[in-house]
Order: sequence, then C-alpha cells, then structure tokens
Amino acid sequence: MAARDDIGSRGEFIFCARIMNFCGRELPYFRPRFLGEKAQALDYLVELADTGDRTFCFFVQVRATQRGYTRRGRRLRVGISGTDLRRLSLLPAPTYLVGVDEPGEMAYLLAVLEDMSEPISSLPTRFPLDGTNLPLLFREVEEFWSGRDMARRQSVFSV
Repeated sequence: MAARDDIGSRGEFIFCARIMNFCGRELPYFRPRFLGEKAQALDYLVELADTGDRTFCFFVQVRATQRGYTRRGRRLRVGISGTDLRRLSLLPAPTYLVGVDEPGEMAYLLAVLEDMSEPISSLPTRFPLDGTNLPLLFREVEEFWSGRDMARRQSVFSV
C-alpha cells in the first residue's frame, strides 16, 4: 500500500473518531458506515443516532492530507475534482466533503450543494467537526429529512 493510501486510511479513521464524538451525551450524534473502496466519489453513509422511529442519513467524501494549510485564509490544502464534486452535488440527500489534516488530526466540513462543479483545491477551516458543529450538523440533516414525506406507499414488488 502506498503512503498516499495510508494517509487516506488514517484520514478516514480520524473522520470516524471526530464524527462519533459523544459531546457529553450518552450516545454519539452519528454512526458512520463505510461504503467500500469501490463507491464512486462516496466514502460514508452516516446515520443520525437516536432519531426515534425514523432513520435519517447523509453522505460524506473524506479527503486527507499532510500538506497543511494555506498562508492566506488558513485553508486546508486538500481538494476534489470538478467531476467528483458534480457527482456529489447530484445526490438527492445531504452530502458533505470532509477535509482531514492527518498530522494534526483535525477534520473540517463543507456542504456540497446543488450545481457545485468547480474543482476545489483547498477547504475552508470554518467548520471543524467538533462539539460546536456536530449538533448543528445533526439539526441540519434532521430538518432536511423531516421536511419531506418519504413514505413508500407502493411498489411493483408489493402484494
């Protein structure tokens, strides 16, 4: 396995540790589910914990780096191609890019919104995965799904 793969694998573990922070609660806010090496442009499906009868989730692409931060704006030097970003932006569910500073063990969140397609060469560090932003992320995803009637009432495979 190349060093780049090791950095990526470690970045994914750091993401999991950060997203599963209990933040003083009995349960973490989230439970990440790795989608496998072959999932195109997606690394994780993340379930919200403790949402009662309903299951809410979002998708994450994790990018890890050892390249540090830009001098201007202190942005993490990690990127994503326009093609991959466009693919993520077309998902009909909340989707996020997480940049991981591997040596510093920090992770930063960026929402992927509809029509995003320009490549990103550095990630803002305004939204670390921490005790302040995890509850905000939980509420954002919960509000997204709560505002939709996702009940399945028919199928060609039902009796």
